[in-house]
Amino acid sequence: MAGYTGVSLYIFEKRVAEIAEYVRKNRLDGAFIFSDEYRAGFTTYFSDYKPINVIEESPQGIFITPEGHVTLFLGAINAQSAAKVSWIKDIRNFSTLSEYFKILKEKKGEPLLIGLSGQELLPVKYFRLLQGWLVGNDYIDMDEKLTAMRAVKEQEEIELAKYAAKIGDMSLKACVEQMKNREVTEIDLCATAEYVMKSNGCDLSCATVLSSGMNTEVPTWRPTHKKIGNGEAVIIDVAPAYKGYATDVAITVINGKATKEQEDILKASRDTVIRSIESLRPGEPACRIYEMFLMNAKKNHVEQFFEPYAKGLRAVGHSIGLDCVERPNLDDDASFIMEPGMTLATKFDLHGMAWGGLRIEAVMLVEEDRCSSLNRYLYEL
Repeated sequence: MAGYTGVSLYIFEKRVAEIAEYVRKNRLDGAFIFSDEYRAGFTTYFSDYKPINVIEESPQGIFITPEGHVTLFLGAINAQSAAKVSWIKDIRNFSTLSEYFKILKEKKGEPLLIGLSGQELLPVKYFRLLQGWLVGNDYIDMDEKLTAMRAVKEQEEIELAKYAAKIGDMSLKACVEQMKNREVTEIDLCATAEYVMKSNGCDLSCATVLSSGMNTEVPTWRPTHKKIGNGEAVIIDVAPAYKGYATDVAITVINGKATKEQEDILKASRDTVIRSIESLRPGEPACRIYEMFLMNAKKNHVEQFFEPYAKGLRAVGHSIGLDCVERPNLDDDASFIMEPGMTLATKFDLHGMAWGGLRIEAVMLVEEDRCSSLNRYLYEL
């Protein structure tokens, strides 16, 4: 049976081999990779399985030895499903984790030195299962290593991301068409968007953001039963995932007739995202995205609505893949170099205007000699 993503087995084997080599090079006793149920990307990247959080809370753990042996840890119920889905044969209940590390320590004859990835997601109760078996009750942080591996996608991953982008565009278009035909609420449009995603084989990689009128003053919003009025701005931000690989695309449109100011700002904002993507090149530092967005905001005299919302880790976007929001992040300090194979969600936000705010977002693919948008609906607006 094909795994959760359907990505070829040799790619998973190659990833494991790279980690095993890292373990040997750094004289570690192994690498432990952890994900919770909600941000499973770190471990799904190796297991090709995504836990289902229904009957049980089931995080996922991967242990890779210096020889390249892989053990998958899951909740008892998810372990049964994983046996039918994952390529990994050694699947164990998470409750056995402490005993597993105890045996490794006894075999070595002294405390273990391990690499750990997913430390920000690791609950105290699981760390305590490991603690007694580690050198100094500590570990070597491997997040940077895994972030670098996940940032550059294989062609098979890119094809899945392209399909997710297509479905994201379809869901946005369905919402715009529905607004033209009848009076709707925020919840109505959310249901329309998510039906398109689900009926075309996608899951939701994160919650749908849908706001209207003065609800667009803030960057995030759970859709309500509020009716969308004539002349109101509507932010539609969707994130379907196909076989695990996500897109993150957003548009802002005006319901009914727009004012001249709204038309001008919306067009300038769409052009900012589209033209910036088309102007970027591989080999440039990622902070160029922030610089171009800020330059355009100043050119259009809206920087006071841009700068307060372009601060922090994901100021103007983030990497995207098996998780909707992945590292590395995009901000004014993003020093990493854009490489072919990277997929980056780039977002331009303005909030605090008299009529609310807006978001324009698209996933950018870094190619060999250029950058391009996987989302195409922006070009039709």
